[in-house]
Amino acid sequence: MKKNRHLRIGLSCVLAAGLLAACSQTAEKPQEQPAGNTAAPQQSSPAPATTQTEKKEEPKVVTLAMEAEPISMDPQNVTDGNSISVQSTMFEGLMTFNDKMEPVPQLATEYAFNEDATEITFTLREGVTFHDGSPFNAEVVKANLDFVLDEKNGMARRNFFSFIKEVVVKDPTHVTIVATSPNSTMLSYLAHPASSMKSMEAIKKKQADASFNLDRNPVGTGPYQFGEWKDNQHVKLVPYENYWNKDAKAKVEAIVYKPVTEASTRINMLKAGETDIISKLPTLNAKEIASDSNYNVFTAPSLNVYYVGINMRDKKYQDKRVRQAMNHAINKDDLIAGVLDGYGQVADSPIAPNTYGYAQQKVYEYNPDQAKKLLAEAGVKDGFEATLWTRNSSEFIAIAENVAMQLDKVGIKAKVQAFESGTLFDMLDNNKGTDLWIGRWSPGTGEVDYGIRPNFHTKSFGPANNNSGFYSNPQVDQLLDEAITIANKDEAMKKYAEVQRIIVEDAPWVFLHVPDNVVAKASSVTSVTVLPSDTVVVDNVEKK
Repeated sequence: MKKNRHLRIGLSCVLAAGLLAACSQTAEKPQEQPAGNTAAPQQSSPAPATTQTEKKEEPKVVTLAMEAEPISMDPQNVTDGNSISVQSTMFEGLMTFNDKMEPVPQLATEYAFNEDATEITFTLREGVTFHDGSPFNAEVVKANLDFVLDEKNGMARRNFFSFIKEVVVKDPTHVTIVATSPNSTMLSYLAHPASSMKSMEAIKKKQADASFNLDRNPVGTGPYQFGEWKDNQHVKLVPYENYWNKDAKAKVEAIVYKPVTEASTRINMLKAGETDIISKLPTLNAKEIASDSNYNVFTAPSLNVYYVGINMRDKKYQDKRVRQAMNHAINKDDLIAGVLDGYGQVADSPIAPNTYGYAQQKVYEYNPDQAKKLLAEAGVKDGFEATLWTRNSSEFIAIAENVAMQLDKVGIKAKVQAFESGTLFDMLDNNKGTDLWIGRWSPGTGEVDYGIRPNFHTKSFGPANNNSGFYSNPQVDQLLDEAITIANKDEAMKKYAEVQRIIVEDAPWVFLHVPDNVVAKASSVTSVTVLPSDTVVVDNVEKK
């Protein structure tokens, strides 16, 4: 997970969702509008009576083209968004997220914190079975969490659950999770896709036979179950007939996920009818696709925040006025228009608006004269030279070059250097000449603490965590440490709001933008949900 330190997907399943039922875009700045041509399909003519045959309806299969093949079908062993998208129809957890990013019960029906937020007890849903027919109960919850926490199992999400001290089974329908310290945010962790439950029988098979591959043998409780995985071709899911929620049973005969690396190929497949949904639609193509009533394009703010990281140990950045000047020097609206084709919004906080606990802050307005004034007040009237690191992808390079061009106008001459992402993360982890860098952050839990603590708490200095800029403010540390211990949400959120205000005032980042997720689908497909994590959820998908 460490290598994803500035690219958190997690959420991976975190949700501030929009329905892709009929929401094509106009050629203007993205807004949801009704799509045309939503009339019911023509009915097939009956077969002639003399043939004594009936024409069978073609199987309703929904195909989704995604940018890469999933890595694993085990929710506790992945950190990539493609795997999470495929898993989302097969697996469920104790909790999930509603459209306000609040954790709500799923396989649990109720939950209760103790007074000091060190324990949370769940009442479990009865009558739930896994795809192998085995029952869901408190012992299953304990087996899942104990398995991922056991170091010898080598699960990718082990550290994600490090807040858990023990799991105590009260009876078959009640289980208590005990935290290592007061932690009011653990409910959001338990709504994350990594907290999805897999069959006890599958875990037992792995424990009995180390060669049994959990990555290729998913057994969850969701409306669809695993069908097949053909490498580099597709993953196929089919309905689970005994799904516990009778009102949300599968409505198509199969869902097929196809890995298609090239965005242009995904677009051509959609136009040719070879796929029904494409994820990560390039913003350059969004308006063109949206103009055709045969398709719907959905856009909404993601959980990602793009920023310029600043090394606070470097003398030239230690005066707050320099950092504030850099924020005023960047025209974020122009950056969004030029690099994102308008599909994004200006960042006014270290976390995105769809993150649970977000508190709106005052934006650093574009004002080069104010930037120059602040630089002069800080004793650097003539500016200075800097190095701006970025990843070697076209998107990140374009952002870095735009930022460098704008900083140059106020006297800050930033030289752009691009690196492979793994190399860049290693350089940041080990402070190998860190100056400025283009970063991207999204909290996997979808909530404020994980959005802020890894980047701004003094204990989060790299390489242990993501605070590669070495920002340290005792007031921020205290507020974060107090907020996480408060079980009362309203009281905790007040402290997190104050943290955001202080961080924006201190300007340890140049706050850039929150990009939109952009997804396209055929208008014949309905009930598709897009999560802020860019996960496309098709649990309830229907096809005309």
